[in-house]
Amino acid sequence: MQFQQLQQKIEQVTEHVEMLNHHNMELEESKKAVAKLGISKEGSEVFAPIANGIFIKARLNDSTKLLVNVGSNTVIEKTIEEVIDLLSEQERDLAKNTAEAQEFLQQLQLQGRLIYKEVEHYVQRTER
Repeated sequence: MQFQQLQQKIEQVTEHVEMLNHHNMELEESKKAVAKLGISKEGSEVFAPIANGIFIKARLNDSTKLLVNVGSNTVIEKTIEEVIDLLSEQERDLAKNTAEAQEFLQQLQLQGRLIYKEVEHYVQRTER
């Protein structure tokens, strides 16, 4: 029973690590998009998101400033460089969280192997 609970925890942590890796890829794509936006000419056509997966064609009026949601329905203006720095900081935090989760996963897997060996040893003793 302990082994099954451990196995479930391993699956949960594995899913969490996969989610963190996916989020990291999204951050990298965001950094690329922001950098590309920074070199776009004013008046060029862009797709602006208006809802999840829904975009509208728009003309770029200012490619030097972006609006960033900082929480509590508060939006502030930031430069392209500031946004890239913000995304890089989020990547660093995410990398730290990913490393911690992977280390925890390794510990769980080690516990699983130890329990498995213990059960295997118990089975061998009882078969004698």
